[in-house]
Parts: sequence; structure tokens; C-alpha cells
Amino acid sequence: MSGVRAHVLRDGDPLVVLAHGLEDSWQSWHAFARGLDPDWGVVALDLPWRTGNDYRWRTRPAGQWLADGLAQVGRVPDMLVAHSFGGSAALQLCAGTAGDIAGTVTVICPIYRTAQQPVTWKAFELSRLTYTHHMRDGVRARLGPRARQMEPGVLDTMMDLALERAGPSGFFTVFDQYLTSPQLPLADVTEPVLVIAGDEDPTLTHEAALALAAAIPHGSVRAHEGYDHFCHIRHAAAVAAQVADFHATLRTVRQRP
Repeated sequence: MSGVRAHVLRDGDPLVVLAHGLEDSWQSWHAFARGLDPDWGVVALDLPWRTGNDYRWRTRPAGQWLADGLAQVGRVPDMLVAHSFGGSAALQLCAGTAGDIAGTVTVICPIYRTAQQPVTWKAFELSRLTYTHHMRDGVRARLGPRARQMEPGVLDTMMDLALERAGPSGFFTVFDQYLTSPQLPLADVTEPVLVIAGDEDPTLTHEAALALAAAIPHGSVRAHEGYDHFCHIRHAAAVAAQVADFHATLRTVRQRP
């Protein structure tokens, strides 16, 4: 369960590589991929923090696992797009690697706190409640329209099973990432990084998103009303358009004499 696999959704150029979040799947990117230019190549990584994992992969930093996935691609991608825990892994890898790992990097609702946000028992409890909400809502988001057609009791059972399957290990993995995120040497990141956030995502506040982008030399942020933690699924086409626009803008700037 701790291996890394790369799934080619389609061949083409430029190349986009996608990294999923904790207790999620590479298959969650299908709608997002459809929102990209059909001529673009798309690879979705299946990372060890996938749904149902055993958490033994935690003996290595998440960024190293992501590096393994990128190595399987065989070339430096033009775009790396990563969600939630995958986004945090991308930031970790960018901050610890000499040279670019991708032409541009987009992190969607990454796990991040500013150094000014205190770590208290109240913050711990709020993080636990937020984790529980995200685990349950992730099931609903991945089901899409099917969730509205299910009996409420059946849907609740599915969400409870997902939360129980991840267990405390899932929560402590996320909380540790949240706890240590201010220690990332973000000033060392050389890639242009876009942070996508939403006002309905309690994981990454608007202030934290701004601070994260400001800490990265070539960082920028796009925050949206109505976006939640799973905006890459619920607003797949719009988020894909923002990634494409960010890459196109950076490419135009770099081509100017």
C-alpha cells in the first residue's frame, strides 16, 4: 500500500501532473482533467496516502514520496497541481529541492498555518473537528450527484466508515503537517506558485493563504467565495481554467525580451 504509481490520463503537451490529498484517490482528478485543454498531457499520481492506506509511509517525508511520483513521469512537468495534503507535500518538496520541480506549481487548499497562529488545545480540538468534517465531506464530494440520490442513512454510514477506516493516524498525520508548516523554508522556493483557497474551507483561512503566497518569492493567491476544501471537484472546470491561466501568464512573462 505504500508504493507510488503514475496513471497517464492522456498524452500531450504541455504536461500536467496531479497529486491528490490524504485518504483520497488519483481518480478524483477526472473532472478537473476534462476542464483542461484536450491537447494537454495529464498524469495523475497514486500516492501512498491514498484511501485505505496503513500510514507506514510516514517514516519518510511526504515530499520524498511526491518526488518518487514525479520521477516516474520521466520529465519535469510544465505544471504540478496538488490538493490539500498533496499540496503541503509539494511545498515541502519545492522548499527542499535545488532547481524547479515543475514549470509552475498550484496548491489547492494546502494545510498551512502562519507562525502567528498559536497551537493551543482549542486549536487542536478545532483541527480535529475540521478533519472529521473534511473526511465526511470528501466522501460526499467524490460521489457527486449520486450523493443526493442516496438514502441519508446509507450516505451517513459510508462517511462514518471512511472516518473510522482512517482512524487517529489520519488525523495526527494532518495535524503534524499543520503544526510544522511554519518551519518550511519557503523563501527557498524557486517555482512560481499559485495558492487557490476558498472562504468555505476552514483548513486554510484567507489570511493564511495570503501569508503563504507572500512567503514564497514568486507566490500568488486566488481566493474565492463559495469554494470549499474540495473545490477542485465541485468547481473542477473553473479551477482548471485558473491553473491554465496562471501557467499561460507565467509563460508569457518569461518569453518577454
